[in-house]
Amino acid sequence: MKRLRLTLLSFVPAILLSGFAAAESPTQAEIEQMLHDYLMAHPEVIQQSLDRYEQQQAAARQAAEQERLMALTDQLEASDNDPVIGNPNGSVTLVEFYDYNCGYCKRADSTVQALIDANPDLRVVYKEFPILAETSLTAAQASLALHSLYPAQFEDFHRNLLGRRSLPSHDAVWDAIDDMDGVDVDAVREESQADWIQQTLAENRQLARALGISGTPTFVVGGQLLKGAYPQATIQAAIDDAS
Repeated sequence: MKRLRLTLLSFVPAILLSGFAAAESPTQAEIEQMLHDYLMAHPEVIQQSLDRYEQQQAAARQAAEQERLMALTDQLEASDNDPVIGNPNGSVTLVEFYDYNCGYCKRADSTVQALIDANPDLRVVYKEFPILAETSLTAAQASLALHSLYPAQFEDFHRNLLGRRSLPSHDAVWDAIDDMDGVDVDAVREESQADWIQQTLAENRQLARALGISGTPTFVVGGQLLKGAYPQATIQAAIDDAS
């Protein structure tokens, strides 16, 4: 409130104080009365002041967010356990926090694929963030285990689950893996309970908390945080800024 009052005072023209002699400083009460009289005569100044204050606050929030993102870049982009698609050696990294039961993630999947096609130098990191259902956790664990044991099969599995309307049961996840050629579903099921998978999911949750992420999908690219299923053009603009 003090900062807002100072902002309001900045709008009061110096001419209001010109009636006081150099050696005669106005009292606090006189200043407040002048401010009151000025605002009553020019009420639009209040909105201008509020707009400026909100702009300052938004800029401060954005700066703090970018600072957090920069501090967490390695954790976001360099975990050996996260699935990576696109160009694994790409100079621009797009990170996605997602949940296999998230309808918006399903919609965003085609956007991610289009971005990969349009950007040969794009590296996409998937952060498992199961928050919507118990089957989301099963799918996340299975996904990480499959990627570890059969990395070449990950994308097909990923597309399969995101292409479904929902995951009504845990068996739906394992049946999807069982249907894949050359994959030992029992080995994947066993690996899905490994300590490293639980640790990876815990680290993803910690990252999400640190960045204020509470929903999916959320994208991180070039110091920008995009919460929601943004249009391709919006994410592309962030990629261009990061290039």
